[in-house]
Amino acid sequence: MRAILIFVSICAFISTAFGIDCYDCESLNDPRCNQYFDPDGVRQTDCDDAEMPKYLHKYERRIPGTGCLTKVHEGLDGRRYYIRRSCYFGDPENIDEACDTPDPYVPWATLISCTVCTEDLCNVHAPLNGAHHTANAWPKLTLVGLTLAAMTLHFIYIICN
Repeated sequence: MRAILIFVSICAFISTAFGIDCYDCESLNDPRCNQYFDPDGVRQTDCDDAEMPKYLHKYERRIPGTGCLTKVHEGLDGRRYYIRRSCYFGDPENIDEACDTPDPYVPWATLISCTVCTEDLCNVHAPLNGAHHTANAWPKLTLVGLTLAAMTLHFIYIICN
């Protein structure tokens, strides 16, 4: 039983110990970052090494990179959309502050959509249909699955002994 609990704890720790990698670009200076995203040659950033956005500096501590952010704004300079892909810092379930903070390059542009996902290089899609906030549920499902597996192994252990 103790071995099972240790195994589940180690698996949960490993799933959160490694940093997430995200595409890091903005469509004003990199046309590959637009709504027809072409990841070839686009910078990939390890969010553990990325600098936090300025709006988070008020917390006076390092907030971990936990996801990938994609923000879509109304277009500029004859372009249909302005899109930023970057690391997200903080709780992926509470992305309002990140989504409500104006983009430093285009603070006047209207936000169309804002999404956060929590897998490596998952910020490839840019929802273009209205502002909404989403987060990927796979990490939670992984922990639920590990918990159910541990409970099943514990039940089998009790029956066999």
